[in-house]
Formats: sequence, C-alpha cells, structure tokens
Amino acid sequence: MYKVRIHCRGGQGGRTAAKIIAVAAYKEGKEVQAFSIYGAERRGAPVQSFVRIADGPIYERGYITDPDCVLVLDASLLKTVNVTDGLDRNGTLMIVNATKPLKIKTKAKVVYVDVNSIAMKFLGVPIYNTTILGAFVKLTNIVKLKTMEAAIKVVLEKMPHAVEEKNVQAMKACYDVVKV
Repeated sequence: MYKVRIHCRGGQGGRTAAKIIAVAAYKEGKEVQAFSIYGAERRGAPVQSFVRIADGPIYERGYITDPDCVLVLDASLLKTVNVTDGLDRNGTLMIVNATKPLKIKTKAKVVYVDVNSIAMKFLGVPIYNTTILGAFVKLTNIVKLKTMEAAIKVVLEKMPHAVEEKNVQAMKACYDVVKV
C-alpha cells in the first residue's frame, strides 16, 4: 500500500489534490481511499488530507501516521505543524513548496519545488494543489502523467471557476522542472 499525506492551509486545495490522486490511481486499476481532516476553521487554517493506494482491498482506516510521501503546499506550516511526523524511514519522500532548501530534520528525501511561481504563472492565484501533483507524478511513479491529467479534468469539471486546461498546464510545468 502507498500512503500519501498532504499538508496545506484551507483554500489551497489539499482536499482536492487528494481526490485527484485517488481518481488517477483508480483509473489505473488501484483501490483507493481519500479523505481530509479539518475543524470548523476558515480559509488559512491547517488542513491534512490523506490518500491510500493499493492493488487490493484497503482495510486500514484512520489517519495516515506512516506516510510514504508527504506533500507540503505551504512551507509556513513547518513552523506550526509537525509535517515530518511518521517520516522516520529511509525511502520516504517529502515534497515541499519552497524556493530554497529549508531546515527540516528527517531521514526522508526532501525535494523543494517553487510551486508558488508555477501556480501564479499559469493560474494567477495561490492554489497549489494541481501544480504540486506534477512533482508527485515525476518523483513517485505511482500514476502516469496522462492519467493524472485526466483525473484533474474529471475532478475540476465539477468546480465552476476552475479552468481544467490551465491546471493541467501548471501540473505539467511542475513535472518538467523537477529533477529525478
């Protein structure tokens, strides 16, 4: 089973990113779970979203405490949320939206991507969910790029203000800048 935990602030699209990852994995024949936790807080409050991907039935429930991959959409969360919780294994991956390396204590491989600049260029707003998925696809090989593109279109077609094509362009741009 592959487990993903997403850290963001309300309004940055972490919940939607989890749905998109789950739809992409489902389209490739995997079993999936996607869910988020957040309180009654408003936009800007910390949010966690989770995705489980497996070849067979998923019987595990609850929060993901031992993720294989952590996506951090807002680096300011590093000061207030323990985003490295459960990342004590070698071979785990953390993708952080940041312009430069930050001091993060973990055995996980940490990759920094300037997701903000890419999102602003293509979307014009600080919503990083679809953009960071490009890095996720390139670094994990859990789903194919074309499948992620299709999943973005499926999930975002239900959102009246989202422009699917711009989100796909942002995701591909992020995919292209990430070095493996």
